[in-house]
Parts: sequence; structure tokens; C-alpha cells
Amino acid sequence: MLRIDLSPLDEGLHEQTLSPAAGDLDLDPNIFSKIALDLRLDIAERRVLASFDVRGVATLQCDRTLVSYQQPVRGDHAVLFVPPDQIALDSDDDTILPLPDPETEIDLTDAVRETVMLSVPLRSVAPEAEQKEIITSYGEQEMLDGVPVDDRWEALRKLRSGNSD
Repeated sequence: MLRIDLSPLDEGLHEQTLSPAAGDLDLDPNIFSKIALDLRLDIAERRVLASFDVRGVATLQCDRTLVSYQQPVRGDHAVLFVPPDQIALDSDDDTILPLPDPETEIDLTDAVRETVMLSVPLRSVAPEAEQKEIITSYGEQEMLDGVPVDDRWEALRKLRSGNSD
């Protein structure tokens, strides 16, 4: 859990750098490591704006070569905590959360975890795999006048040339 105690903090801007473990954010420690969180809390009149930049390293499997590699990940997000009576009942905005008591803690676990997860690329390609050639044909190919023959097109070539054998 990544909870920030607000009781010792006065109104104003507060900045801190945290290094939560992957387990604290409910992330797989075998995949995520070296997580650093630059947190800014702006506290004013029963409201808390928590904005943060999160960085880390994800161990991914390359989609091309199936080799594990380490990918730096980075994301930023902001969450506004307000008293519950100031949140519309039909609001599904996940950037505004209830703050029951200004003298309590805020929980940033979900927001930080989601930001880290969204920073992982959809397509995982190791840096050295970009230059590797992808093999698109297998087995021996027939050659006709120095050009590879694709047997799927051979029937059409016969029709064009008038040989229907």
C-alpha cells in the first residue's frame, strides 16, 4: 500500500521522492523493479491535489525473439481528493476521489499502479531485435530465371501464358 499521511502537513505545496517496492503497489516484483516516485501534494481548503511522476524498469519478453529484456517505463498522473459531499453521485471520473478527513491518509496505490501498467508498451520489442531480419519463408524455394517461384501463383501464370496443363 502506498499511503501518505496528511496530518503533519500544512497547507501549501509539498514535494517528496519515494521508492516503493513493486509489492507495495500490487505489482509483480519479477517484472517491475527500481520504481521511483516524484510526488507533489498541493493542500488547500480541504482539498489535496496529488500529482506524480513515476519511473521504473519492466522486464518484458520480446515479441519478435522471445528474449527477456529490460524496458524503462515512465508515466505521470494527478488525482484530486475532495470531501465526499463535493463529488457528484453519478460521476465516474477516476481522477477525483473522496477525502473523508483532511487529517488522515490518502491512498495512491491504485493510481500509481495503473500509471505504471499503462506505461508498459503494447508491443514489446527488444532494442537489438529491431535490426534482425524476420524470416518469412521456410524450406527450399524453386527458382525460375533466378526469381523464386511461389507455387500459389503458378496456376495463374499458366492461365496467363495459355498453358493449362
